[in-house]
Amino acid sequence: MPESDPRQGFKVDLDPEKVEETLRAVRDQIRESFSASRYTKVRLSFRGRALGPDIPLAVFLAAEGAAFWLLTPLAAVLANLGAKAVLDVEFVHEADELVQAGLEAYLEGELEAAEARYREALDRRGDDPAALYNLGTLLRVSGRTDEALDALQRAAMGPEGNPDVRRAAEALERMRSTKKRL
Repeated sequence: MPESDPRQGFKVDLDPEKVEETLRAVRDQIRESFSASRYTKVRLSFRGRALGPDIPLAVFLAAEGAAFWLLTPLAAVLANLGAKAVLDVEFVHEADELVQAGLEAYLEGELEAAEARYREALDRRGDDPAALYNLGTLLRVSGRTDEALDALQRAAMGPEGNPDVRRAAEALERMRSTKKRL
């Protein structure tokens, strides 16, 4: 190529064996997540704001597959990297949707429906800090203190830095200090 060719500075070296290995690992991870029903939707956002309704995971995966089929793998990877530089891609778990539905029911005063949604979320993801915290709060408000303590203790043992874990620990501390005063 002549020295003035602008493509000369752009070189990509791909090891075909490693590309296949990486794609296989990603494919296996997606298949495992999908089959375990961990994630059901994909949310695309720009600067923290959703661009539209959530996309079913199967549709998102089909679009990814179509991109690889219609484009060369390199072009598809570059398009994905370019899109991900601008867009945030978030996988939404069905439990998150159930917690949100429970919170809406709770705010409308429908405690039984809210409790049912929180328990459904825990059936999907048994250690979900948001579901445990919200369930514990609901149980505490409805006077079921022992059950509330159990749910809040489980929530407080969640991943460090999670806001629901922190709130659960604070609620436990308040409940214990109130118990001591009585």
